[in-house]
Amino acid sequence: MKNYLIPALCLSLIALNGCSLFEDLIATSTPTKTKMEGVWEVTAAYDDQGNWILDKINFPLTLFSLSSDNSVASTAGPMTMYLVYGGSKYTTIASKIDQVFNYTGADITGGEWFIDGGNVDRFTLEMKLEGLPGQKTLTELLGMLGIGKDYLDVTVYHKFRDVKVTFENNADSVMTWEFDFETTAVYNTKDKYGDLKLWNGWDTNNFSRCTFILKKRVKDIKDIIRDAGN
Repeated sequence: MKNYLIPALCLSLIALNGCSLFEDLIATSTPTKTKMEGVWEVTAAYDDQGNWILDKINFPLTLFSLSSDNSVASTAGPMTMYLVYGGSKYTTIASKIDQVFNYTGADITGGEWFIDGGNVDRFTLEMKLEGLPGQKTLTELLGMLGIGKDYLDVTVYHKFRDVKVTFENNADSVMTWEFDFETTAVYNTKDKYGDLKLWNGWDTNNFSRCTFILKKRVKDIKDIIRDAGN
């Protein structure tokens, strides 16, 4: 008889509490990685003082496509620049951001993301920004920031470890990312063999601590950008 007590008790609890308990159990059992996969739009952004900064990073929208193979496609170049170089430095390059990151065209910023299995509240985000001499790219922005020529002709992999991720009321449609004081940064380039090398063009301790709220979208990035432009 004892073997039937636990299932019976669970059914009784679900009956007493309605569907909400059952929905919470499902949400809790879904791995965080699975919940994060898909296309997301940043709909709110705040600096460490709680100031609104979404208008500083949207050109025209900040979007992420997080794939199951850990790849990232995004329009998050401006957001990455803000995180890495800080709000005060960012103002010196803000006027050039929309020229460099022309997301109304076919350009997309790539990267990767990494996370443990199961239900966790931290993940790693790595965003790739490319500098090419003679073009309106990262090179121009780095020059405006006073970064020396030795660090200009590079592709920089900006990695943020232990970004906090939470979901609103256990739902999977609203997600919050917090770059807080448990988050650490490392910036790399790659050599001719594809091996990582530290990039020392900027202090990894000076990135911005920011909070971003993202909402899940059903369309792909290019369709969303196209809709925003119409």
